[in-house]
Order: sequence, then C-alpha cells, then structure tokens
Amino acid sequence: MQRRFAQRDQEDLQQLQQEGIFISGAPVQRFENDFAAYCGVDHCIGTGNGLDALTIILRAEASLNRLPKQAKILVPAHTYIATFLSIIQAGMQPVPVDVTAVTLTVADIQPHLQNIDAIVAVDIYGKLVDDEVYAFAKANSIPIYTDAAQSHGAVTTAGEKSGSRGDASAFSFYPTKNLGAMGDAGAITCRDAQLAATCRQIADYGRQSRFINVLQGINSRLDTLQAAFLSNRLLFLDNDNKKRHKIAVTYSKQIENTVVTTFPADFYRNNAVHVYSVYVEDRDRFVKHLENRGIQTSCHYKTPPHHQPALATYKWPAFPQTEYLHRTQVSLPCHPLLEDHEVQEIIIAINQYV
Repeated sequence: MQRRFAQRDQEDLQQLQQEGIFISGAPVQRFENDFAAYCGVDHCIGTGNGLDALTIILRAEASLNRLPKQAKILVPAHTYIATFLSIIQAGMQPVPVDVTAVTLTVADIQPHLQNIDAIVAVDIYGKLVDDEVYAFAKANSIPIYTDAAQSHGAVTTAGEKSGSRGDASAFSFYPTKNLGAMGDAGAITCRDAQLAATCRQIADYGRQSRFINVLQGINSRLDTLQAAFLSNRLLFLDNDNKKRHKIAVTYSKQIENTVVTTFPADFYRNNAVHVYSVYVEDRDRFVKHLENRGIQTSCHYKTPPHHQPALATYKWPAFPQTEYLHRTQVSLPCHPLLEDHEVQEIIIAINQYV
C-alpha cells in the first residue's frame, strides 16, 4: 500500500532534511489545517498517538473546569483497551456499559445517566455512533467525546464528517488505519477555540511560552515527517473509503453461509469500514479454514478491556453482548487495493466452510 505514496514521501523527506526543522514546522501546520477542514471543524491538534489524543481531551476539559477531576465517564465495554486507558490516564473513572448491538445507543446510556459526568462514544469498526446518541447527550447537558480512531472519513446521512460530532474527537493514525502514518501519530479535532488551545498546551509540556509551563503537560506532538506523510495520504482517503464500502457490500450480499453471521449491507452506511466483521462460534477452526486457502484474517479484539489483567482491580460485572462479540469476531480482508477476483475468492472460501 505504501508504495503508491513513495515518490511524494521521498520528496518530503528530502525537503525536511534540507530545512532541518524536525519538530513542528510547516508540514504539521498544513496537515492540521487540512484535516480540520476535511472534518468540518475549526481546530486540529496533532498528537503522538490516538491514546494521548483522547487522554489530552479529558485532561483539558478538567483543566477548564468542565469535568470534575475524577469524572465518571461512560464508555462502551465493546472497544479496544486504549479507550479505557485514556480515561484512567486522565485521572478519571471508566463506567463501562454493555452494548445492545455493536455501538452505543440511547438505551445503553439511559440507565446510567444519573451516575456519569460525560460519555465517550466509540466508532467501532468505523461505524459512526447514531445521531440520536449525540442529541440525547446534548438534551441532557452531558459532554460527549468521540473515539474516532477507526472512522476517518465516515459521513452521516446529513453530511457530517467523523471528527465533527462531539465536543471533541480523538483520532489515531496508526499505520493500519484508513488514514495511517508510517509510525505512531494521532490528532484531536474540535470547534471550541479554548479547548483546542488547552489541548495544544497540554500536548506540549503545558507550556505557555518557551520557558513558562502553566500546566502539568506531556510531550505528545505530531512528528513533522509523519504530518507530511499524512497529508499525502489524506488525498486518497475518500476514494479508499469508497472501495472499502464496495467490498463490504459485496461481502454482505454474497456471503451465504448460515454459520457465519454478517451485518446487512445497510450497516455500511455512515461507516468508514475500517474493519469488516463476521461472527463465527468456532472461530479458531474458521480462521484455520481460511488460512489453508491463503486468506489472512484478524480479530478486533479477542479479549475485551474488562477482562484484561491490567484492569483486573476494577471488578466490573459481565457484559454478555460485548463478550459474545469479542469471542466470535473475525475481521476479513477489506483493503482498498484488493482486486475483485480476490474478494470473490474470499467469498467462495467462506461459503465452502462447514
């Protein structure tokens, strides 16, 4: 995949070597401006990774007295551990809830409304959380932030882009993302100038000026070279997402194996299709079946956060739907460079599985 960007990347590397500005500089500012405009917001703050991006948002909101220092943050149990870690590293308390389907719904949130200070919605697999969740949060004066680490470029029916819907959004640009760097990278997007300035300050050691630090910040800045690489890839994102969507719809319409559960084609509306999921009870045997036919799969994710040894002290209850999803989920190849005949080979292999 990276070969198609090779010439532009080499040119940017050479220019960076000539200019000698290895932290911040024009490539970072250019990407931040372009990505903010792409998402339909006023501000983008580059960070070292997606985990830091979400942590910084929560810390900034506490610094601005918009959240309590030890805020209780509702989060779907069905997510990657980074979502939980961001809350914990901000000094706050995760309040995990089970999901009715895949992403958070109003029904999932409503029973916990009196016991939370904010919500982190997660666009898992690239599927945007429904508009009604954001409307519900607003109607109840509950801050809502988005873990958009998998939904780069996804668009609502009303035309709103991922990164523009909550009080602030956190992106990861890990290399396998729809918009991926060539190393770790992340970003925060928001409309609020004060929040943006505070996030930027926290990400840069809490500095007010070169020698004055007014907040206890961290060092999490978007690398200059990665910013240049991301600008090159942003040009391809919409077209790549269209290809992902086409592959996903083809899978959903043509996979006809009764022991392999798929989402209907409609699921891939408002969806960046970072991951194409199927669910199989005997996952290991299914994966081996595809492996034997030269088809590589992945899993998002085998162990849910509330079962991770690192979080064992929290003693959370069981979350049956989340546990079912994590126990049976398999990610099929859904890369935008997949050829049509490769997609058909995968479908044939799945339909032959018994």
